[in-house]
Amino acid sequence: MIAGFPLLWTFTVPWADIDMLQHVNNVAYIRWIETIRCEYFTRVIGEPINGEHGMILAQLDFAYEKQLRYHEEVTVGCKISRIGNKSFDMAYEVWSNAQGYRAAHGTSVLVAYDFRAGHSIPVPNHWRSAIATFEAGPPQMYE
Repeated sequence: MIAGFPLLWTFTVPWADIDMLQHVNNVAYIRWIETIRCEYFTRVIGEPINGEHGMILAQLDFAYEKQLRYHEEVTVGCKISRIGNKSFDMAYEVWSNAQGYRAAHGTSVLVAYDFRAGHSIPVPNHWRSAIATFEAGPPQMYE
C-alpha cells in the first residue's frame, strides 16, 4: 500500500465527510491533505504554521481515483517531492485500508513566505535541513 511517505495519518471516515451520493465528498480529501500538510510543517520545521515565516498555497492538483465511504479506514500520506529556491512541492496519497487501493493522489506547490513583510522568501536553510532529516527517517504517524 502506501510507501515512501514519511508522515502518515490513519483514521476512520466521519459521517460529516459523506455527501448525498453516500461517498466521501471531494472537499473532504482536500481538508485531509491540508490537515496533514499543516502537521508536517509544525512537526518538521518546528515553527507555528501562523508564525512570521510560513508557506502559502500557490497551486493544488488532485486526482480522484476510487470512492471512499462512511466509516472506512483510510491512510493519508505526505512528503516533500521537490524543493526549489522559493517554493517546494508536497505529494499526497489517500488509501483505503479496507479495500487496499489508492483512492486519490495529488501535489501542491507551496511558497515560502514572510507574513510580516508580505512577500515570498527563499526556502530557509534550516527548513531544508529539517526536511532532509525527516524525509530520510522512518515513517511517523500523525494521531
